[in-house]
Amino acid sequence: MTTATYTPQATRSSYAGTGMTPRLSFTGVLASERIKLTSLRSFRITLLLTVLGGLGMSFLSALAFSSQYEYMGVPASQMPAETLQNHLLGVATFPAVFLALIFGVLGVFAISSEYSSGMILSSLAAVPARTPLYFAKIVVLACISGITALALMAAGLGIALVFLPESAAELTSSVVISGVLGSSVYLVLLALLGFGVAAVLRSTAGGISVVVGLTFVLPVVMQFLTLTNWEWVITVSNYLPMTLGSILGSGTVEVPDMPSYWVALLAMAIWAIVPTVFGHLLLKSRDAK
Repeated sequence: MTTATYTPQATRSSYAGTGMTPRLSFTGVLASERIKLTSLRSFRITLLLTVLGGLGMSFLSALAFSSQYEYMGVPASQMPAETLQNHLLGVATFPAVFLALIFGVLGVFAISSEYSSGMILSSLAAVPARTPLYFAKIVVLACISGITALALMAAGLGIALVFLPESAAELTSSVVISGVLGSSVYLVLLALLGFGVAAVLRSTAGGISVVVGLTFVLPVVMQFLTLTNWEWVITVSNYLPMTLGSILGSGTVEVPDMPSYWVALLAMAIWAIVPTVFGHLLLKSRDAK
């Protein structure tokens, strides 16, 4: 008994006599990947939890900030610009530290689900050149995670304004804009980091474990090691994803003994690029399963 195997020649034969030549466009691959990713139940549920969790944490942080201002007894009209900026960024970007894990999981699901279900075989049969398929997944993931992150940041700013309308004067400040954009980019890069790790490991559980380890477990370990007073521990800690995310969420404000905003952005990009590139190389060189 033989089984039918998909080949590009089989597709070309269907065009015989029509005068047309089949053409696989990157736009078509993008549309296919968008449909596959958005129809994935685990991805939709995780995305919903991301939105609900982000809005809830922004509300709680705004409530905490307003209570603090009442305790200080400072009229809103007399608050310095730095305080108003901290209020906006504190409410809008505060959830990013906790949502980092969820965005990383989104990235893992974007590719590991195909390996766990076996759909990767069909995907590679439809797109024999593996590079367009891989980068289409990256583009779709980056767009969805980017839109979600920006929407959460915008909603956070709206919540901050409800609790402290006077802070509207600092909405267009460079610190607030850079902080909001920095947190959004941080979440997108974490999603790509999870994607790259999952592409290398081809495992949902393994990808999530690595993301959890990098975003939450490793910072705790490094914090414990600071008791040794080893200088390299502090240096390494400053370049972990969680620390970089905090720097990006604070905007273009110089913090002593910490990487600058732009250095943090570059370091976070490297965290995402290295596993993503490695995953692409392995996809090109390994068998589908």
